[in-house]
Amino acid sequence: TGQRVGVGWHAGHCGRCDSCRRGDFFACQVALLTTGISFDGGYAEYMTAPATALASVPEDLSSVESAPLMCAGITTFNALRNSGARPGDVVAVLGIGGLGHLGVQFAAKMGFKTVAIARGKDKGPLAKKLGAIHYIDSQEKNPAAELTKFGGAKVIIATVTNADAMTAVLGGLAANGVLMVIGAAGPLSVDPILLISGRRSVKGWYSGTSIDSQDTLRFSALAGVQSMNEIVPLERVTEAYERMMSGKARFRVVLSMESKS
Repeated sequence: TGQRVGVGWHAGHCGRCDSCRRGDFFACQVALLTTGISFDGGYAEYMTAPATALASVPEDLSSVESAPLMCAGITTFNALRNSGARPGDVVAVLGIGGLGHLGVQFAAKMGFKTVAIARGKDKGPLAKKLGAIHYIDSQEKNPAAELTKFGGAKVIIATVTNADAMTAVLGGLAANGVLMVIGAAGPLSVDPILLISGRRSVKGWYSGTSIDSQDTLRFSALAGVQSMNEIVPLERVTEAYERMMSGKARFRVVLSMESKS
């Protein structure tokens, strides 16, 4: 009682079906629960959630700091730590937005040689501030060619929602490299020869379960990973939602229960 917890996207699973018994809880075939779909979500002061959905929040993280880490944070953190990359490997983050600005931080803090890719020179200084050792402006240079100058990327985390942008970086994967797709885009065009010749692959990654959320929060508190947020009081929720949907927020919109205006 009284303990601060967060509720992530993955809210529950049956634990008995073949997928669950193999540890693939995201693929539960019987009772997959999703916050905001299976039951009401977080645009409220109170909610009821299954115990399986709860993640303990570290004392040194505020609720406002923790909220985006339970969504964009776990998605990027969990994809990176399950990507097969090791400290010192070249890891590229495609896109510097709500997901990408956290992805760059996590990649750098995990010890990867982090390269950020986005459109426009203006994002370069931010990418370096977040921990990238190099920034590629995909409007000016061929991102695949630039990545090959580093020997190719072991992993590219695609956070964008543009399939053409993903296709453009595939040639920058090193042998056995993986394009990890976490941004929901349209149909993706892939050259089979590119995959076959270098044993490259394209892989999607699901967010994670409550323990993954908890690990994300703990790592963020330990390593100093922070989401860049626009904080809006709950009574202005409609305005906050419109701001989020406009794509102009930098980078996450967080509803606060405390602030009043």
